[in-house]
Amino acid sequence: MKNRRALAVIAAAGLLSAALAACGGGSDGQAAADTAGLAGDPIVVEVITPLSSVSPPVEVYHGALAAASAVNASGGINGRPLTVKVCDAGGTDGPAKAVECARDLVADKTIIAEVGDYEAYQEQVNTILAAAGVPNIGPPPQSQSVLNSENSFPLAGSEGAALGTVLADAGARKIQVAYTNIAQAASAVQFNEVSLERGRGMKITGSIPIDLTATDLTPAVTRGADGDGVALAAMPTHLAAWLTVARGGDFDQKISASASSLVPSALSALGDKADGVLVSAGLPIVTSDEPGIVRFRDEMTKHQPGKIIDQVSLYGWLDTWAFAQVARTIDGPVTRESTLKAFSNLNDFNVFGLLPDGFSTTKPFDALPGMPRLFNQQIVEGVVKDGKLQQTSEGYVPIFTKP
Repeated sequence: MKNRRALAVIAAAGLLSAALAACGGGSDGQAAADTAGLAGDPIVVEVITPLSSVSPPVEVYHGALAAASAVNASGGINGRPLTVKVCDAGGTDGPAKAVECARDLVADKTIIAEVGDYEAYQEQVNTILAAAGVPNIGPPPQSQSVLNSENSFPLAGSEGAALGTVLADAGARKIQVAYTNIAQAASAVQFNEVSLERGRGMKITGSIPIDLTATDLTPAVTRGADGDGVALAAMPTHLAAWLTVARGGDFDQKISASASSLVPSALSALGDKADGVLVSAGLPIVTSDEPGIVRFRDEMTKHQPGKIIDQVSLYGWLDTWAFAQVARTIDGPVTRESTLKAFSNLNDFNVFGLLPDGFSTTKPFDALPGMPRLFNQQIVEGVVKDGKLQQTSEGYVPIFTKP
């Protein structure tokens, strides 16, 4: 049972905190990138994500479209065009729409894989995809199904696991976890206990539950003053309320949050209150000068001009490019079965240098029970400065082993 609770914090970091990011506009459900010079039936993938909700944002779809356009401009997949479809998963009021998307995807045999999964009901969606043998490429490592099912290939590291790690690496020694008092977020305490003890030889010194309906967080922030670092596994309104109290009073504790909670719209709303917040990111930060990130920004600007460039659109872009790179190596028809086989045998795989060295899908992660498909056990560290995310680590940082 403890392992099940620990797994839930990953979802809390991605799903609760993403709610601050606003969606922009809708879609007709499908977009084919420029296919000039390509021939044959398109190879189709699909993104399942909300299109009209504020949580999570539509940017992941725009990232996938940019990647598909770039793939097609560079020859497609062995001469065939790549097409991206999208299904509106609805908001966080219930799983019905997301489940319908998954079932419709399974029924449409022309769709080879899901890419860029970014919605609130990952457990239900991937359970359906897994039963039908549909590859799920690059889902955030947020649920038991994703972390255990053979159809699932997470690429990013776990932001939620490293909220305490980034504080420790910044010098904090008395770290507490503040969490919205619901089951998913509460498990942040156990999960950060594990990662801090294994990776940094430290222990959590306290936990601070925040009532779901709380608006004045002065008592919670005051409790946080008992230590020198607070990992915020809290929903966006609580993150904003915490920063308002902390910045307005005599509180100097270090604070950490996940990169997916600090998208441009969230940072704009927070203003200078967010400056100095330490960041745990599952992929390199989009403002960095890493060559792969520069390529991402260039392709977004070229193929999706005016769309938001952030950590969420990076997910869709990287996952779609990963699919294309692997599909190009398949000898024979690109099917669900051949894609599953190819992704199951990756060694030293990378996408423009944006994954850790030695990334492999052939080596199950066995340091913690119940998480064999956490292929990326590292994160990237950053900080909010002048209202923007800035990467502070030179690259990936291990969180379950000492650096």
